[in-house]
Amino acid sequence: MDDDASPTLEEFRARAALSGLPLTPEDIEELHKGYVGLVRLMVRIPKKWDWAAEPPQVFRADE
Repeated sequence: MDDDASPTLEEFRARAALSGLPLTPEDIEELHKGYVGLVRLMVRIPKKWDWAAEPPQVFRADE
């Protein structure tokens, strides 16, 4: 996975602000690390199993 494909921490902060969730800066940093790690793991899933992989879910406070 290219580093350019992952959202930067600043992009992630902007997206988190739009979620409406009361997140601290530390929360956002930890969530960003987890998101990037999950996407990198997903890239490593063999093609024969990629049908079973789900993209990361985005949760919003208003849903």
